[in-house]
Amino acid sequence: MRGYPRNRLTDRSGMAPPTIKRARSRGYSISYEDAGAGRAIVLVPGWTMSAADWRDAGYVDRLATRYRVMNVDPLGNGLSDKPHETSAYRQHDVAADIVAVLDAEGIARAVIWGYSRGAGLAITAAADFPDRVAGLILGGGGDYTGDTPPAPEQEPPAHLAALLNGDFTPLWERYSFTDDDRRHDLEVNDPRTLAAMNLAAAEFGQSALCHRVTAPSLVYVGELDDPDADRKTADALGSTYRLLPGLNHLQEFTEIDLVMPFVFEFLESTSD
Repeated sequence: MRGYPRNRLTDRSGMAPPTIKRARSRGYSISYEDAGAGRAIVLVPGWTMSAADWRDAGYVDRLATRYRVMNVDPLGNGLSDKPHETSAYRQHDVAADIVAVLDAEGIARAVIWGYSRGAGLAITAAADFPDRVAGLILGGGGDYTGDTPPAPEQEPPAHLAALLNGDFTPLWERYSFTDDDRRHDLEVNDPRTLAAMNLAAAEFGQSALCHRVTAPSLVYVGELDDPDADRKTADALGSTYRLLPGLNHLQEFTEIDLVMPFVFEFLESTSD
């Protein structure tokens, strides 16, 4: 599973705090931020991230000038509940939690934009709830065609085994987390929850999803990430596809000035 450090890039000192709300789904509390007005866009973060990363990187401020932005912490992330059971993180169930946010706000349809693991949740929501998704944006999500066979069963890698024992250190070292990111993990994330989220992907698998998506879609990926996987998804969806030259998986998120122009172009081409 792709997953990298958070990206708190914007100095928001002195600015008003975000409006944070909660929805209930499957008995869990799902946290989300609500900003702007107009057509609804739902933002879904990656594995070790949270809703706050979209805001702090500047995405929410730019989108909220034209749209209503629902910035969601999926189960296990940010301010949402963090159960330790792997079964809580079946992809179809966590995607349904995101749709529960739309239900809580009385929103019939929204564009859903996911990055990394969030892209998997976004395309699952689009496949499972086609009448609720007006558009789909996938950033660095990988292959959702179902053509890639599941990995053979094996022992969890060292960083996941350590997370299961409550130890972040191998994860931090594997992905070169900064001191700020490490402090954030200690304050916000739960190591056993991160492990359960990751192990769920292997245990319950990733079904073919593209053939069930009816919403217009946009797929983008960095040249230094895994562009062949994302290209397969884009081709299967009949999607608009953007390759970002010279960028890796993390930079797909941090280079907001490169991403937002073609996202706005896509959003303007879609309608409810």
